[in-house]
Amino acid sequence: MRTLAEVIQTRDTYWVMADDTVLQVINYMCERNVGAVAVKDKDEVAGIFTERDLMHRVVREGLNPSEVLVRDVMSSDIISIGLDDEIQKAKAMMHQHGVRHLLVLGKGGQFKGLVSMRDMVEADIADSLELIHRLNDIYYEDAYKSRWRVSSNRVIVEPYVPDHSS
Repeated sequence: MRTLAEVIQTRDTYWVMADDTVLQVINYMCERNVGAVAVKDKDEVAGIFTERDLMHRVVREGLNPSEVLVRDVMSSDIISIGLDDEIQKAKAMMHQHGVRHLLVLGKGGQFKGLVSMRDMVEADIADSLELIHRLNDIYYEDAYKSRWRVSSNRVIVEPYVPDHSS
């Protein structure tokens, strides 16, 4: 089973400061094409800001993104998971807590990145494709095997014809 370290190994770590305005954070997220960022206050992760936070806590409330600080509208109930935990655990935690992002922590609680529900879907698809390729290889290996037999002094090779009678 794959771990979160395998999922986020090639990914950059995105974070903003708690005193940044929502507009600054939105621009940062758009430039990097991400839907969520960690929010740091000094050197500690204080929360997560997501597109959903933007919609529910800024737009819906009629707040001005260039005036509101991200610390005032971020999700501060941080749900974290370990870097070496398995993907299945991350999916279960997301479902249990009703969230789409988890904070990934390494040894000593060091921030390593965010993992999203989309990452989980992509990991499932990758695993499924791998299984499909293995099954196809087994099927076609059997389906196209030639049969051979020895008749007096020669070898006769006959094409394999699958038996579909069963």
